[in-house]
Amino acid sequence: MKYDYGQAVICKLLPVGGIDTTKLCSVVAITPVETADQAKIFGYPPGTVLYTVEFGDGTDRLVSEDDLGEAQG
Repeated sequence: MKYDYGQAVICKLLPVGGIDTTKLCSVVAITPVETADQAKIFGYPPGTVLYTVEFGDGTDRLVSEDDLGEAQG
């Protein structure tokens, strides 16, 4: 796993109005997709690492490792 619990990361969000946006958040859960059944549930292939990240406003989102980047600073 590339990131750890509590680590500050940057989440790459879907384009808003055609512009890619990023948002600072924190890792609150890590879920490796290990089985075909999990892949069906989460919609990601086995071997994918999923992270639940929490934003400053208290909302959270489940994202793949590819959607995260290291926070600078």
